[in-house]
Amino acid sequence: MGEAMDRVPEHIRPHLEKITRTSGLPDTEASRELMARVWLEKVELFERQIRALDMREVPSLEAADPRGALLLTYSASLISLAPRRQEVRRMEYASIQLRRDVPDLAIVEAAAVQGALAVDRPADFAGGPVRSTSALLKVAVCAPEVGMEEQERRIREATIFLTNGFVKINRTILPPGEGMPEQFTMRSMVAYLAQRNGLTRKAARRFLDDYLLVLESGILLGERVPLGKIGRLFLKRRPPQKARVGINPATGQKVTYSAKPETAVPRVSFGRSFKQRAAQVDPGRLA
Repeated sequence: MGEAMDRVPEHIRPHLEKITRTSGLPDTEASRELMARVWLEKVELFERQIRALDMREVPSLEAADPRGALLLTYSASLISLAPRRQEVRRMEYASIQLRRDVPDLAIVEAAAVQGALAVDRPADFAGGPVRSTSALLKVAVCAPEVGMEEQERRIREATIFLTNGFVKINRTILPPGEGMPEQFTMRSMVAYLAQRNGLTRKAARRFLDDYLLVLESGILLGERVPLGKIGRLFLKRRPPQKARVGINPATGQKVTYSAKPETAVPRVSFGRSFKQRAAQVDPGRLA
């Protein structure tokens, strides 16, 4: 057994072995080790995200509990449940994208939870294409005093981050010829936003283009334009520069730099919370 599989809880290993056999990967020890590595990375990402959003793991959540929840299954599929309103919840289901028997992404505006959600038990739902899941590995919720709107915001943020994070992890093991499209290109972001919000790609692209034009207009008009908690975009005055003689670092020879007039240059001021989140990223994972 490989190093990664050794770190997977013993009761999860048969489940991962079964997924490997139906994933399109060769049924080999190396494939099972890859699947275990991916599983461990997803679990770690899930745990980091719920800590960042001040959510907590619980052993179970009753169907009548109004709180929203994030669920991670034995398969490392992600399920997000918005707070309960009028007996139903908005549900998003994102599979591991290596299984052939479940949809990659399912969004249901009015899903009903059938029975309690509990660790080591399947989750059952009504009102959508996903009727049952593999057993739950983790159930995460906000504290009871957190308001419904704030719960919804945190769950939405976690869902978008984790869905894209899981896709990025999956890309490392897909078989040749089955690679996933590039992430975070304009095309892929439009497709994701369209699917997640029930829009056509044309409508999503028009909305995103308009948003970017509003940002650009504000910046060029001299405003400090907010980017949510990421920060703000703005123009900063760069004073005029006189002509000067310097040293070309490539050749070591003297070179004359021409005078430059006063100009406006774009800048980003990153928000405190974004800087804190960035500081938690493992530099070894960066390109």
